Amino acid sequence: MPAKEDNFMNTQPEHPENDLVDEADFSNRPRIYSDDPDSLADAPDPALEHEKNKKSSRQALIYLFAVPLVTFVSAYVLAWVSRLQGGPICDAGEAVWICSRAAELWWPITTSVIAFGGMLGSAWILYDKYRNYLRWRPWMGVLWILIPFSMLWGTSVLTLSILGH
Repeated sequence: MPAKEDNFMNTQPEHPENDLVDEADFSNRPRIYSDDPDSLADAPDPALEHEKNKKSSRQALIYLFAVPLVTFVSAYVLAWVSRLQGGPICDAGEAVWICSRAAELWWPITTSVIAFGGMLGSAWILYDKYRNYLRWRPWMGVLWILIPFSMLWGTSVLTLSILGH
């Protein structure tokens, strides 16, 4: 019977700093290493990579809530701009916020650009995280939430630019 030190299935790792601690760390795109020992020396520090992965998840959550918040706040501010500019629609008493035909065009288009830009931004960040071997799955979740948000926003407000009041 082999001694405990000779057992290749040792459960105690020699380098605990290299142990992955989160299930999400196992789903990163695997790095490609050559048989050259120098390529292993050029590998990133596992502790630093773990911190970058945790930071990526926090950034994804912040981005998830920031895009709809920025969309709603900008829509509110731009609606106030339209209201303060005034126009024939508000003078006739047909509307209170969007007061001119020009505002019926620029308000929905501008706010939709913000929503769709946030969605496309999350897609680009997802690609960048994947390409750089970082945790990308939270960004996929953000993208899948922002896609219906931006589509719902666009179909809700862009009808104003087509149909008017």
